[in-house]
Amino acid sequence: MNFLLRTLALVALLLFFNTSFVCGKQQNWPPHLRLFAGPPGGQWFLVADPLSNFLSQDVLSTSYRQGGGISNLEKINNGQGELGFSLTSFLGGAASGAPEYSGIKTENIRFIANIYPQILYFLIRTEFAQKHAIKNVEDLIRLKEPVRFALLKKGTGSEFFVRILLQYGYTTTYSDLREKGWKIFFNNYPETADNFVEGKLDCFAYTAGTQVPLLLDMENYTKFTVLPIKDAVLNKLKQQFSFNSYIISPEVYKSITKPTKTLSDFTCMVAHKNLADDLVESILASLWKNRDELSKTLIEFNNFSKKQTVSSGIPIHPGAEKFWNLLRE
Repeated sequence: MNFLLRTLALVALLLFFNTSFVCGKQQNWPPHLRLFAGPPGGQWFLVADPLSNFLSQDVLSTSYRQGGGISNLEKINNGQGELGFSLTSFLGGAASGAPEYSGIKTENIRFIANIYPQILYFLIRTEFAQKHAIKNVEDLIRLKEPVRFALLKKGTGSEFFVRILLQYGYTTTYSDLREKGWKIFFNNYPETADNFVEGKLDCFAYTAGTQVPLLLDMENYTKFTVLPIKDAVLNKLKQQFSFNSYIISPEVYKSITKPTKTLSDFTCMVAHKNLADDLVESILASLWKNRDELSKTLIEFNNFSKKQTVSSGIPIHPGAEKFWNLLRE
């Protein structure tokens, strides 16, 4: 009987948003939802359009904006938006008070769901790696040669990941690398990918999901290698920053010929703490209902499951907690 009641309650929740417009806007709901995505060319920006459409149809009128893993937190925290993508470790790190996260303010932000693993790709042109016998990131950092290196702009999760990896994994900084002759560029996905393919860059480091359309396209035009990160570095960053590790399978990309271990986190969705509980429940119900359709745009939504939707040790929105508890029972 308890199982039947729980099932009926979940069905009622999943049906709730289908009548939301018939019944009118709910009490204490904002007139509109603003969703912060990622930079153009990235996976968050790619999925923002269909996600906004589903939310508009099912829950409440929703529009999306460009953003980044860190800048999204800042804007939502300041009340410039209600929803956004970020990285789960940012929430835990900001709450810890660690100095590296001092600029990330999250007092008005609440976690609502993990979506998929977000992993670091440290790309290097294959001919450059072969020429200098570079087999991992450590070999690259030790190289006493000029390197043309690109990453995404500051305010993105990708740039933060790379900066932390360099400083705490290899005790170096952008300034140190420039002194060695490195040229470092901060740019967006499409232009950086074009420059890499055209041979204007030697390395490109950024975070993305487990099956990235940009990489699948790039390897049709140039040969690259994804550099692994040694266990000692991964373990250090896991202990200090709660990052994870991930093994990239050679089955996904033809450019990756063997399992490659790298740094990882989770793409998560966050919401402003003042969103009504029933609104957050309705948002998550829409995501859950439409996850198969969303995976047609962003295959990573295949990873959206009950097993990994909640992370411990970070502030979760009460509406999200209620939704996931009900779904898992």
